Amino acid sequence: MSDHESVRQLLALSAAGLLDCSQERMVREHARQCAACAAELDEFAALAAGLSALPSPQPPAYLLARTTALLAAEADRRQGAAFAAASAVFAFALVLLTGQALRTLVGDSAALAWLAWAAITSVFGAASALVLTSRRRLERSTV
Repeated sequence: MSDHESVRQLLALSAAGLLDCSQERMVREHARQCAACAAELDEFAALAAGLSALPSPQPPAYLLARTTALLAAEADRRQGAAFAAASAVFAFALVLLTGQALRTLVGDSAALAWLAWAAITSVFGAASALVLTSRRRLERSTV
């Protein structure tokens, strides 16, 4: 592709102000030497000016409120996920430390019974967390 053809493809973008500095400089230098490209650039500039003079459509009134609600829900979800992860790590460490302390204080059988109880309650806790999460997703989808 020749220099003329590559510049010609950039004329509309130049008129709209969408080129970077080096491309804009290349288009302007070529338009000074090529009358056909200069005329086409002037036509595109007139079109761009006419389009920018048109009134821009206003977004619907509910759009800002809906977008704000969706952003708040996403921030809430991220904060909840971080809190859940921190709680899980803390609970895991607490179970291990308590199991080790029981094993040291009263023997292996009491520690195993306690660890089994902790595992069962953890499973029920995880199940309830999943149920709450699915409810929150349902509530968010109706926003």
